Amino acid sequence: MELTGSAEECIKQAQAMMAKPNVTVDSATELVKKIYGLQVTEIKSLNSFSDKNFHIKVSKDHQNPNIDKISDDGYTLKVMNTLKSNLKGHFDAIHGTMIRLHEKGLRVPQPIRNLEGTTWKLETLPLLETAGEVAKTLKCGIHLLTYIPGEPITNNESNEKIFFQWGELLAKFHISLKDFDCPELLKQWTFNNAKNFHLAKGILDPEGSMAPEAKLFVDDVFGRFLPEYEKHISDLPQGFLHGDFNDHNILFRTTETGSYCVDGILDFDDMHHGSYAWDLGTMLGHVLLVKKTLDPLEAVGHAVAGYQSVRKMSEKELLFLKLAMECRVALMCFVSIVVDKDPSNSYIKKMAPLQPKIDMLKLLSNADDKSLLKIYDNYTNLE
Repeated sequence: MELTGSAEECIKQAQAMMAKPNVTVDSATELVKKIYGLQVTEIKSLNSFSDKNFHIKVSKDHQNPNIDKISDDGYTLKVMNTLKSNLKGHFDAIHGTMIRLHEKGLRVPQPIRNLEGTTWKLETLPLLETAGEVAKTLKCGIHLLTYIPGEPITNNESNEKIFFQWGELLAKFHISLKDFDCPELLKQWTFNNAKNFHLAKGILDPEGSMAPEAKLFVDDVFGRFLPEYEKHISDLPQGFLHGDFNDHNILFRTTETGSYCVDGILDFDDMHHGSYAWDLGTMLGHVLLVKKTLDPLEAVGHAVAGYQSVRKMSEKELLFLKLAMECRVALMCFVSIVVDKDPSNSYIKKMAPLQPKIDMLKLLSNADDKSLLKIYDNYTNLE
């Protein structure tokens, strides 16, 4: 299934297809046994935006001929929402990407083969909510991934080294996929794709209920987006993007010397093809919003420096970062609306406060291109 047609038609299709699975710890345990032939010994629910995720550990005695060795760190069971589950080629594309990144030395989850020998399976499951009759007919995709130890960046106050390594890791991600051949990934649909950004408002806030103090800035970003995007996009280098390189999806570890090592990458469900600057700008939107020990634009400077230590950017790319940052922060403003519809979702609650996002949109609106280029240049030369 693919989303096609006009903007309005895509919005209607996305809303109709979107439903979150209703999976309990007990039902997750049964799914693991049924699909993977594994006996769960420990299970813990994980935070997620629109899926159901669990960290599990399993018995070393199992019935799966496709598993040579049980991981001591356990696995992540991911039960996907109906929209992502039913996009054609979605699982094969992201699993191929994970395998490629692992081969390139990046610390990413790896897909596990089930009893049928495949890395994913569609199942009919209860749903928490449905946007229409279409969702009730759709199945949820289930896949099991190796668990990657580490702590999300969002859990601690970040410093210069964290921001530098965060940017550096994204550049390594881009470079690792530079000659990657994956036709399915070229066609993957996500509203995190710049091409679909203008649809986000209709999908996430169809009733126009955003708070007035945020609406002014958000409407300005959406109003400027398409003409600015179309003006610059043809000049921007492109490749495969992560799509959501945020502080919840990037893990750090503490080394024996007590320093931080940012090297774990999670959640590949928004991967697509587009401009590298858009992917970096998306990440920088979260750099602006995380807890930190320094000025927000200084943090952005360190992250850009980290990125450029691996992949040097043109001036046109650097100039595009401001719009990409504004778009991401504007998108995050919709989270305050979503949380009202799912108040028990702790993942969304962490991102819910609206005022910090308004403050960052104000900050960006007052930052001119010349001053931003100077920041990027200063920190890139400093590192």
